[in-house]
Amino acid sequence: MQHIRCYPLIMNKYNNAQHISLSRQAQHTIVADIFQRRSIEACGVLLGFVDKLENWQVEDAYPLPNIFNSPIYFEFDPADLLQVELTYPEKIIGVYHSHPTGFARASDTDRQNMQRVNVEEQIPWAWLIICGPFNQKTIPQQLSSTKSIAYHHFDSDGLQQVILRLSEPSSATTTET
Repeated sequence: MQHIRCYPLIMNKYNNAQHISLSRQAQHTIVADIFQRRSIEACGVLLGFVDKLENWQVEDAYPLPNIFNSPIYFEFDPADLLQVELTYPEKIIGVYHSHPTGFARASDTDRQNMQRVNVEEQIPWAWLIICGPFNQKTIPQQLSSTKSIAYHHFDSDGLQQVILRLSEPSSATTTET
């Protein structure tokens, strides 16, 4: 993920963010993306806003191609990221990607990218990692809090895990594949 940038987006730092809330729509989009690309790191951006208490409020997600098609690494094409920013101005508040091998924490590459984007480039994105494996026969309609990890790299406190709040579905929880 060497070229991830937020071209026209200029935001303030949110050093005291407390949690990330994911809507049902965002969860559905992320789960569908991950299960369509089970064998590689599925990836995309989180769309929403940062509230006045400095919490990330994720309303939706937008899948992007992993230009490396790798099970252990992801990178966006800068042109794809720019297109999302132009389509949804000032709505990109984070990034998601999967770890299909089940690695349940930020990799060294993830940590480097989080520091570069959050601290060096001063882009206050949240980072969501969804851990596999993704071999179920049914596709869940929401993320599992036990398989999802959220991070932010703060200027003063370094990389910190952030509380993840998942909206609960109102009815059915799985879809047959």
